This record gives sequence, structure tokens and C-alpha cells, in this order.
Amino acid sequence: MNATMPIRRRAARGAIPGAAPRRAVLARLMPRGTLGRELLVVAARRRALALKVGIPLILALPLIIGGAPTFWAGMLLTVLVAMMGAVGTAVNLARARQSGLLVRLALVPRPGWRVVGGVVGAGAIVDLLQLLPVIALVAAAGGAAPDQWAALLLAVMAGLLTGSLLGCLVACLAGGVGEVLLDVCVLLAPLLFFGGLFTGVPRLGWGWTVATIDPFGQLGSAFIGALGGTPAFSPATVLLVSTVAIVVVLAAVGLLSRPLLERR
Repeated sequence: MNATMPIRRRAARGAIPGAAPRRAVLARLMPRGTLGRELLVVAARRRALALKVGIPLILALPLIIGGAPTFWAGMLLTVLVAMMGAVGTAVNLARARQSGLLVRLALVPRPGWRVVGGVVGAGAIVDLLQLLPVIALVAAAGGAAPDQWAALLLAVMAGLLTGSLLGCLVACLAGGVGEVLLDVCVLLAPLLFFGGLFTGVPRLGWGWTVATIDPFGQLGSAFIGALGGTPAFSPATVLLVSTVAIVVVLAAVGLLSRPLLERR
């Protein structure tokens, strides 16, 4: 009993030998940015991560293995990607804003675009990892060429980030988490329609122009091409438009960071 008293006193004063170096090592190992910490939190919940990977695969399997027409399969897979990016980001940001977490993050000595960009970027990376089995299954079932693989991967990332941008916008405007799903659907529907997902991409006129610059139009075309169908756009066009869309979306997320971090 008497031998443990000095140890307890030293522990209370933080004077246990070796404790400070261990804390310093752990502090260096912890990610400093929002992106790294968000990914660390997701990786710690392995069961939830496994469920998130399994659910998109279960939804996509009947379309791919069942031999659904490539146009309809590409349309439904594109809607799945869009909803994952938009709803996930909108719900997370709306909940964090409602609970005051974003207000506390605004006090961190770090630019607002890095804070919000870290949250959005981590969500998009996790969503992409969830969709990798679906992408691999699509490309394997359709016998996709390497350029179609690359176009599909980049188009999925552009679609997820575009959905995340809509999620940021919804989180700024919505009154609470309950309004998020309705608002996301209202914003997503025109983008999916003008991307030619429901009626096909027009070959001429303003409809073709709008579908060309719409990331979801490019994503639907990439899915159709990877499944072995006749895509509306070539893999080179998909790669170019998706790259531009990613840059524009990241810049727009940076512009929305200030309203997101402001107190309601």
C-alpha cells in the first residue's frame, strides 16, 4: 500500500517516467488535418464499414448479373452514386451543424476550406472505397478496356464530389436533418435528367451540350461503356470532363465553407 502511494502521486502530477515521450509519439502519429482524422474514425468502425461496402454491392448485383439492359443498369448505378455522395454529405454536415460541431471546428486555427474540404474529401474517399467492388464487378462483367476502367473510376469520383457539393448546399439551406432528403432529391433530379439518364443523351442542340458538361451524364456514359453497351461519350471525354468537374467542385466547396461554419 505504501509503495503505491508515490506512484499515485506521480501519476496525479503527470510525472510517471516515460509517459511524456509516449504522449509525444502518439501526438505525432495522429493525423493533424480533418481529412486524416475523419478517415481514422471511419477505419475504427470496421463493422459499419463492412456494411457500407456490402449494401451497394447487394443493390448492384441483380443489375449486373441479371443481365439488365446497359442503359437502365447505367442509369440506376449512376443514381446510386449520386445519392450516396449527396445524402451522406448533407446528413453528416447538417447533423454536425445542428449539434454545434462545425461552430467548434471554426475556432480551429486552420482555414475554413481545409476544415470543410477535409470532411467532404474523407466522405468521398470512403464512398469510393465502398463502391470499388461494384466498379470491379461492372468492369469485369462488361470486359472493360483499361481506358474505360480509368474513365469509370474518375467519373465515379467526380459524381461523388458533385453529390457532396449538393450536400453542402443543402446543409447550408436546410432547417434540419429531416429536410435533407427532400432537398437533395429536388436538387439532384434536374442534374440527372439533363445528364440524359432517363431519356438518353440528345445528339444535337443544347441538350447535348448540357449533358456533356454534366458530371452525372459522363458517369452514366462511363457505366454503360464499362458494361459493354454503347456510351454517349468516349473515355477520353469522360476523363476530361470529370477532371474539370472535380476541380470546379473542390473550388465551390471552398466557397461554401464559410456559410457552413457560421453559427445559425
